[in-house]
Amino acid sequence: MKKLLFTILIISLNLNAQTYINKNWVLFNKNNSPLLSNSINALFIDDDGGYWISSVGENNRGYLQLFKDGLWLTFDSSNSPLNTSVIITDITETADGKMLFGTVTSGIYTYKKDNGVWDSINTNNSPLPDNFIFRVAVDKLNRYWLGIPNYGIATYDNGSWFFFNDQNSFHGIGDLNFIKVDSSNNIWVGTDFFGLYYYNGNSWIKSISGQFSGGPRQAITGLGIDSENRKWVSINMQGGGSKIAKSITDTSFVYYDSTDFGFSFTLLSYDGVVIDQHNVKYFGTTNGLLIHNDSIWQLLNIFNSPIPADWFNKGLVDSRNNKVYTLSSFEPYNNYGLIFYNQDSVIVSSAENHSFSINDFYLYQNYPNPFNLMTKIKFSIPKTEIVQLKIYDVLGNEIKTLLNDFKTNGTYEIEFDASNLPSSVYFYKMISGNYSETKKMILLR
Repeated sequence: MKKLLFTILIISLNLNAQTYINKNWVLFNKNNSPLLSNSINALFIDDDGGYWISSVGENNRGYLQLFKDGLWLTFDSSNSPLNTSVIITDITETADGKMLFGTVTSGIYTYKKDNGVWDSINTNNSPLPDNFIFRVAVDKLNRYWLGIPNYGIATYDNGSWFFFNDQNSFHGIGDLNFIKVDSSNNIWVGTDFFGLYYYNGNSWIKSISGQFSGGPRQAITGLGIDSENRKWVSINMQGGGSKIAKSITDTSFVYYDSTDFGFSFTLLSYDGVVIDQHNVKYFGTTNGLLIHNDSIWQLLNIFNSPIPADWFNKGLVDSRNNKVYTLSSFEPYNNYGLIFYNQDSVIVSSAENHSFSINDFYLYQNYPNPFNLMTKIKFSIPKTEIVQLKIYDVLGNEIKTLLNDFKTNGTYEIEFDASNLPSSVYFYKMISGNYSETKKMILLR
């Protein structure tokens, strides 16, 4: 056990013009931030809003960094048991504020945020069969679930261990890609070509097969759980092609593919399914960020957005509803770092100072967009003013006045009902004081 007794060097980050691509996109890389490598292989957002980032640099050097409220902290041999030979594969947090770090060769490290105490669990001090801990998860009973490649899953509960392998669970558990916990405390495990399974506390149940009759084998690459406890699963098929499954029950699914998306892409990324606070679904792909609002599919990529690359890898959503992804490349050590996306406006930390604040007039992009019948328009004003919000058709004809009233300083949201309008491109315009801005929206029925 090692306690943090060293002076911690914290680097303050002033977000510069290079960091902000625009109000909807923010990119962190080693050129515009203290990030040590753009090749990120583990990402976690803790209960305090801190971003834990594990990356790998040249010569396979491992790094762990924490970014919180505009400050960066690097963990290395001066303030932790970690050094550049430790490659962290996955990160999670327990209910009592302990961070867990799975590693390639060192088992798991633990770190108590309240007192800075480090500890470790490995083959030397526990019954673990191997020190390669590929995935870590914590269930609602605060039990650890540790995914061990070519073996299975070890569970740890306050000193007690239990092990799931091919003999007592399901064939292929050692080829796992993720471990997820749903609101019913079921444990979900996806594999390459062996299917999707969940553990209900008594037994493992097959949810999706690793190969449908007469079809190609399937790699279950990611899983997200929406506000209704429905599972959204990303699947790549051997030989090419991808699909997304939505659960009706835990063993019954409907499937979407390129004929539903309207877009083609090479692969759905591993651990790339994110569901945000509006219950909108995001899927990382090698060809952009696929978005589904339960009625419309949308693909954001280098052709319709200002991002530098298309491969959205492992993703998460933070407390500010930013979608945070690692932005990858197919070339080793030539990745792009962390990309933040927010359809309203990215706010990375409470400490930052940037131009998209309540000190300015601002008209946000409508949400959702494209939309079906109903959409919401949000705006901010810094002082009491008359605010006009009007809708126009593509020819410039005024369709409707949504607002023409005094508003005090603040942020407001107005719903637009387009149920009596045909599918088309429309424009909405805000006028307040000397401020005027127009944005485009798309109605698809």
